[in-house]
Amino acid sequence: MAQSRGKSVSSAKIEEGFVKILKGLQPATGLFELAKAMLRDAWNMRLALALNEMEALKKQVEDVNSQLENMLDRIVEANSASVVNAYESRIEKLEREKLVLIERIAKSVPPQGRLEECIELSLKFLSSPWNIWKNGDFAMRQTVLRLAFSEPLKCSMKGVYGTPNLSFPFK
Repeated sequence: MAQSRGKSVSSAKIEEGFVKILKGLQPATGLFELAKAMLRDAWNMRLALALNEMEALKKQVEDVNSQLENMLDRIVEANSASVVNAYESRIEKLEREKLVLIERIAKSVPPQGRLEECIELSLKFLSSPWNIWKNGDFAMRQTVLRLAFSEPLKCSMKGVYGTPNLSFPFK
């Protein structure tokens, strides 16, 4: 260790070794089909949850509508101006609540084309992390490092990398 004090390794040598490792990353056989199936299952589970949430929100909207009808009936029967004002403020509050629920219903279910977009990005990474590294910005490069390797790479003083610990898809 004392011999390597004050010594350095050229960055070109380190980068060359890293590029060689990254270009050599190939996913395990059959991984693409497995990844597609897993992503599709996860998507379907999320979609089912979203549909359940949407149904619950629709029931809440129906409840608010029935409360609104009751309030309107009470206004018609009310004789006191203060009671009418109280009912009107309650109706206003229910109308706002109804609008919020309708907006949440609209946002609860994702658009249909999103599954293919998610799968495409995931499979693009699996097929060639090198292309993402080469064309990506700093954040994308950090993502490639976290997804491709289970722990940081170790390099010797000669610029030679040890055996990398790859993440599951590349083992």
